[in-house]
Amino acid sequence: MKNFLIGVLITWFLVIGLLFEDSKRNARKKGHPTDSKRLEIIFWHGMTGPLGKVMEDLIDRFNKTQDQYFIKSVSMGSYDTLAKKLLASLVAGQAPDISQNYENLTKKFIKHHKIVCLDELIASEAEDIKSDIIPVLLENNTFDGKLWSFPFNKSIPVLYYNKKLFREAGLDPESPPQTLEELASFARKLTKRDERGEVRVYGYGTNRANVWMFLCRVLQFGGKIVSDDLAPRSLLDGPAAVKALSFLQGMLREGIAYEAQAFDHQNDFKAQRTAMIDNSIVSKVFMEMGAGIPFDYGVAPLPGAATSAVILSGTNINIFDNGDPRKIKGAWDFIKFFTNTENGAEWSYKTTYMPVRKSSLSSKNLQKVLEADKNLKAPYVQLDRCFFEPRLGCWFEVRDLMADYLEKAGLELTDPEVILKKMNQDINGILKHARD
Repeated sequence: MKNFLIGVLITWFLVIGLLFEDSKRNARKKGHPTDSKRLEIIFWHGMTGPLGKVMEDLIDRFNKTQDQYFIKSVSMGSYDTLAKKLLASLVAGQAPDISQNYENLTKKFIKHHKIVCLDELIASEAEDIKSDIIPVLLENNTFDGKLWSFPFNKSIPVLYYNKKLFREAGLDPESPPQTLEELASFARKLTKRDERGEVRVYGYGTNRANVWMFLCRVLQFGGKIVSDDLAPRSLLDGPAAVKALSFLQGMLREGIAYEAQAFDHQNDFKAQRTAMIDNSIVSKVFMEMGAGIPFDYGVAPLPGAATSAVILSGTNINIFDNGDPRKIKGAWDFIKFFTNTENGAEWSYKTTYMPVRKSSLSSKNLQKVLEADKNLKAPYVQLDRCFFEPRLGCWFEVRDLMADYLEKAGLELTDPEVILKKMNQDINGILKHARD
C-alpha cells in the first residue's frame, strides 16, 4: 500500500510538470517579445478566436503605454484546461500572476490564501472604482463583504429571431415574444412542415442539456436554485423547476422545438432551419463571422414567466499572491487599464460582453455603437434583472450532473417531477459531502 501511494504521488507530480512545461511552450509561442527592463506579469486565460484577438489588442496597448510592466498573455485554449492548470498550480507553487477564473475556484483560492483581496488596492486609488462597478457584478465578486476578484467577461442570454420568417408567418418582426407563453405561441406559427408532416423549419431551437436556460426559467417561475442555509440544499425539485422543465418538454412533444448538440442550433438559425434560438449575446460575434447572417434578424431579451430573470455567465480576474508586491501592483494597473471607462466600453461593443463599470455604460462611444446596431441593446435592458449561479466549490460537478438529467429529460420526455426528484437527491448528495 505504501509503495502504491508513493507511485501515485510521483505520477501526480509528473502530470503537474507536464502541465507547466506545456504552459511554457504556449508562452513561448503566444507571448510577445519581452523587454528585460520591465517586470513580466504572467496572465493565464481561456480566450481564443475573435474575442481573444480583442483582448490581445488591449494587452498590446497596455504594454505600449507604460515602461514598468509587461503583460505576457498565455492562452490555455479553454476554460476547462485553465481551471485544471490553476488547481495544479496550487500544488506546484507556480501560479500565474493574474488569471481568468470562475467564482467557485475563487472560493478555493480565498480559503488557501492564494489570491489578493482587492479592497486595499481600490482604497489606495483617488477614483472610487468600487462604486462604479455595476451592482450585480460587484455582488458576484464579493465574498464575506470583501472584493476578491474583478469582473472580466460577463455575458447575458438573449433570444435571436428571424424577421423574414416572422413576416411570412404573419408576425410583427419588431415585436418578438416577451413571455414563455408567447414563445410557444410564436414557435407554433413559425414551424413549417412538408406534405408528409415532416418539420422543415422549427419554431424554436436550444442546446441539449441546457443547464443555463433551465436555471434562468427556474428563477423566472419564482423559484430558487439552492437554499440560503450555511449548508446549502438544492431546491430544484420544487414547483418552479417542474414548470421550467415542463415548458420545454411541452414544446418538444408538440414538435415546434428541438434540442441540438453544441452549437448546431446556431448553424440551423443561419441556414433558416429554425426561426428562434436562445443563446449568449456573445454568439452574435461568431454567427456574424465570415458571410454573416444572410437575412434580417433581431436580438431580444430572453422571454420570461412570472419574472424576466436571467443568469450571468462568464469569468472574473484574480490576482495571485506570489510574494512580489511589484507584480501585484502591475497586475492591478492592468486591471484598471482594461476596465476603465473607455476601454471597458470598447471591450463591450467589440465582443458583446457586458462592460464592468457604470461609466462605460454611458460612454459616448458605446452609445453610438448601440444606436447603430439595435441588436446589441437586448443585454443592457436585462442588467437590472440579472442573477448568478451558486458560488459553491462543487458547482462544476453539480452542473455536469444536471446536464445528464436534463439531456435524459429532453430525449425521453421523462415525467418532470420524477426526474427532478432524483436529480435533486443526487445534487444534495454532492452538496452534503462537499467542502468549499
